[in-house]
Amino acid sequence: MDLKQLRYFVAVAEELHFGRTAKRLFISQPALSFDISKFEEQLGVQLLARTNKSVALTNAGQMLLGEAHRLLLQASEAERMTVRSAHRLAGRLRIGFVNSMLYRGMPHAVSRFEADYPGVEIVLKEMNTSEQVHATQRMQIDMGCAHWG
Repeated sequence: MDLKQLRYFVAVAEELHFGRTAKRLFISQPALSFDISKFEEQLGVQLLARTNKSVALTNAGQMLLGEAHRLLLQASEAERMTVRSAHRLAGRLRIGFVNSMLYRGMPHAVSRFEADYPGVEIVLKEMNTSEQVHATQRMQIDMGCAHWG
């Protein structure tokens, strides 16, 4: 499975029409049909139910569509971060925090950090202490601001 296949599949799933999708993608309709058929063959499942007059998603196609959107978004984000990194603009700091940190200097600390490191994107996520511990273990956040007691 590659990104081109996913993009083509998503486009067909959104249009539910091979001709319109081919125009949208600036490729020929036979080439698009061929690529989608090869993709289905590679996966071993039918993603689209086709007749001469209609195209519909199968259950497998509906499942893949949701995942494909997520994967394409992740790929786009990876590309963006790679380009930013090449230009020394990259970085992301994912911080979990408990609500009370909003009243304990966290906004000021974040503002200072952003001023000192403008190329680093700060992603804040409100979480309770237990959620932060688990998110840190799963590498979903880089640091946490929590209550220990």
